[in-house]
Amino acid sequence: MACYGQNSLRRVLTGAAIGLVLAVTGSAGLAQAQTGTASAATGVGASKARAVCPPTPLWANTGGNDQRLIQYDTTGNTLSNVPLARDYGDIAFSPNGSTLYGVDFPGSAGATTLYTINPVTGAETAGQPISGPLAAVTSTPAVNGLTARADGMLIAGSFNTSQIFLIDPATGVSTLFPVSFPAGVVSAGDFITLDDGDVLAFGTSDVAGPSPVFRIRPDNTIVQIGTVPQTFGAAKSAGSVYAFASNGDINLLTSLPTTPSTSPLPVTTVEATGRGFYGATSAQDSGSCVVPAYTVAKSASPTGPVNEGNTITYRLTVTNTGTVAANGDFTDDLSDVLDDATFVPGSLTSTSGSANLAGNTLTWTGTLAPGGTATVTYQVWVDTPDRGDHTLVNYVAPTAPGGSCSSARTCSVTIHVKKRHDHKDCDEHEHGHGHQPGHGGRPGREGRAA
Repeated sequence: MACYGQNSLRRVLTGAAIGLVLAVTGSAGLAQAQTGTASAATGVGASKARAVCPPTPLWANTGGNDQRLIQYDTTGNTLSNVPLARDYGDIAFSPNGSTLYGVDFPGSAGATTLYTINPVTGAETAGQPISGPLAAVTSTPAVNGLTARADGMLIAGSFNTSQIFLIDPATGVSTLFPVSFPAGVVSAGDFITLDDGDVLAFGTSDVAGPSPVFRIRPDNTIVQIGTVPQTFGAAKSAGSVYAFASNGDINLLTSLPTTPSTSPLPVTTVEATGRGFYGATSAQDSGSCVVPAYTVAKSASPTGPVNEGNTITYRLTVTNTGTVAANGDFTDDLSDVLDDATFVPGSLTSTSGSANLAGNTLTWTGTLAPGGTATVTYQVWVDTPDRGDHTLVNYVAPTAPGGSCSSARTCSVTIHVKKRHDHKDCDEHEHGHGHQPGHGGRPGREGRAA
């Protein structure tokens, strides 16, 4: 997660910052540097292996003339795209994924602000001024790296100093992290807690050159393990790290060695977006195993049996049952409904997201905040006469990661249609054998109840 204003501004400011840092610290080698020890309360903490999580979406923020919050899957497909209120140097989810933070960029002399952002709408929900040594960085705080630790504290980096910081998001108070980048290196992109307990950090030592990548060990040593194309943000999904490059590429880091190196790391470009990334995050960056979770449920009224010519209203409900924003995508297969019925034109509605009918398949896509719900409704007319199998059966299936049926029986609905002899038996009982009920053409569609 990182950023430098518009790309040209980023490089100008970064160049000035690097020059200042070099003047102060000298040009020590970048391959390996060590810092003093610190307590576990402020350092990385004990290293321990973590189980690999299921995939989770990747989130990125862009800036300049294109201030957007964009959600991607791990193949580079766009899942959501909403406007943002300002430029953020980086974004970060809290450890449980319930809160999205963003820090203003580049800030002003002696001041910078930590914001909370609604990931569904992109709107700011609160702001907390940052105090302490990070706010005092000159000429501006210029926070361009932000991520959460498992304990809820935020790790932050600036392109105006090699020092790394901690931020308490509840108070905005910053403190010094017990590790700094090596001499001549400032923050460029992000911090990611790896499954082995190390923290991956992206730096920069050259205005336009590749980004050196470091491992910060639990003993508070820092070692460079290679370089990647200039990176302004990063996010982790299912144990893999994705780097968001300055040219708009989303790069999968296919190897993260543990030994010192300054060689290029192997990467695979999963999508060339052409966007100006400022930062990136996922709900798994802190090392916690947070994944989206949502349920879908389907009902119909009436439940049947129904007569030819009746109108049936279907209702589908999708609910985010997790702690992180989720895509509640689903498909509804109507192939065994529309052999007995006709879809009522104009009846498809959705309280949020986007619902579409193509052929016999209805789809819905949308992003829901934790606890959020969306409802999709539509209607069908039972054909007169019904030349199908007199049974309307359809299934709704979640199609995004973390989706499930709310119960074993709520993803399918079966409605039986009375056959003609059923009508006849009923009419004979009510009117006598001499009465001949009419079964004329189906009623006109205009004016039917919605």
